[in-house]
Amino acid sequence: MSGHIFFYGYLPVAPTVLKPQRCKSPSVSTNTSITLNPQSYPRQSDDIRGSNKCSKSWTGNFAKQNMRRVAKYQMEQKVKNPKPNMPAPCVSPARARFDLSVIIVNYNTQDVTANAIQSVLDNAGALDLEVIVVDNASTDGSVASLRRTFPRVKVLATGQNGGYAWGNNIGIRHAQGRYLLVLNPDTEILDGALERAVKYLEVNPDVGILGCHASLGDGTQQLTLFRQVSLSGLFWNVFVPNKLIRNSRQFGDQRYVSLARDRVQDVDVVAGCFMMLSREVVDRVGMMDDRFFMYSEEAEWCWRVRQAGLKVRYNPDIRIIHHGAFSTGQRSPWKSVEIAKGRILFLRFSRGPTVAWLGTMLMLSGDLLRAAWFLPVSLIRPRNEGARAWRKRLSFLIRALVRPPRGQVPPKPSADMAA
Repeated sequence: MSGHIFFYGYLPVAPTVLKPQRCKSPSVSTNTSITLNPQSYPRQSDDIRGSNKCSKSWTGNFAKQNMRRVAKYQMEQKVKNPKPNMPAPCVSPARARFDLSVIIVNYNTQDVTANAIQSVLDNAGALDLEVIVVDNASTDGSVASLRRTFPRVKVLATGQNGGYAWGNNIGIRHAQGRYLLVLNPDTEILDGALERAVKYLEVNPDVGILGCHASLGDGTQQLTLFRQVSLSGLFWNVFVPNKLIRNSRQFGDQRYVSLARDRVQDVDVVAGCFMMLSREVVDRVGMMDDRFFMYSEEAEWCWRVRQAGLKVRYNPDIRIIHHGAFSTGQRSPWKSVEIAKGRILFLRFSRGPTVAWLGTMLMLSGDLLRAAWFLPVSLIRPRNEGARAWRKRLSFLIRALVRPPRGQVPPKPSADMAA
């Protein structure tokens, strides 16, 4: 929030011209999304003690008192709700031009992304929507190809690869829709899904993020509902293989196997392949945390939405096809490390560095136990993908105990992205 801040219930009828740029008092940060609640302010008659050196810019004692209230409330909010650099988008809901903005992050997947765009356009129905593709420095000619094939789609060439959350945040800043859909490039929208999703959010304002029923290419349902990362879940994963955990009702029911998939359900986390929310929710909780490069950024976003008192909801009537892992590979060593890093960052940002360190220790313990299998495999078949992923993850977790990851410093995108 920059510029002047007005509290209509507390300012005089004819306020004087304010010049906060001359003041030396704390200014409202543009890096923190603050919801101002006038009821938490002192009333006009309250005694606000202390001197004010900005009297040349503010006329009258009441104006000075009001500025102090702003600074005091801002500092209280920073203490209660420390947030990363996630400014809210500039377009207000009242000025939104479209019903829905669909945001797709592309990285060297031009053909897959083109199929996703076409499925969105074919299933727009009565919605007035826009499609925004954020290209994270692809080298396969994606930008030129997509601009040529879809001239009405906004393709933003960032010139950098800052990851999934970073790319989506760029799309959110450029979006002009009342509702926003974060959509993976390896998805296909099925008939009527977008209209049903928007209508559902319109009549259910308590829903912060809406997820959907996702099918794999062969028609089987994908497990896209997750429990929040916890120490208890990581403890079970030390002794029990992940493949068994994800398909079991035991061990904390990590993938909600016990829930009926044909009914609307409130869950901890929905997969980032399809996440629809209103612009008001983004203004309230902020955008994605772009300190994550990839993995667990959707879990942290869902956690923030639930902390704000909103619901993360699964709706099986909204359906897509999700092919999965085109840009990262199904079982690459890099992906294995990024998943582990994402879990550590989630615990750090949501529960603190001590819990994150304990989570790192639990993951490392599990990988040390798995050495009984992967060490012989590494000696016999050093190029085995599973063994390579284990070695990379083990090396990363050992380093993470000494130097815990703190997240990336998001790069600056190109100044002429739309050119």
